[in-house]
Amino acid sequence: MHKIAILVLAFFAFISGCNDKEENKIKTPKMQNLVGFILIKDEKSAIFLEGKHTPDKEDFQLSQDRLIKKYKSHVVILGLSQIENKEDLVTGKKMKVWFNTLKESEPPKATIKKFKRL
Repeated sequence: MHKIAILVLAFFAFISGCNDKEENKIKTPKMQNLVGFILIKDEKSAIFLEGKHTPDKEDFQLSQDRLIKKYKSHVVILGLSQIENKEDLVTGKKMKVWFNTLKESEPPKATIKKFKRL
């Protein structure tokens, strides 16, 4: 009799561990987006000025370090490894970029999945 009770308890414990609740599913991060301007671009990355800050003409002549110092908390370094049409990402133009994760660093970094010229 005790063996049957132990088996029934073990069975229910097993079944309750195999539920399909939301908390047990693997969560993929939602796509996030930013709107701003591409200041500098090379093959692997770009300097992105986010928000409503319109860059000055002189900003396009500055080095990466000087841009980061000037715009501190409004600059994001974009990784370009996951997009195919990098040549359509134009410096000086207003863009909207999408990415999954904004990595906390100084300045923040994100690998973009897609972009659109505004």
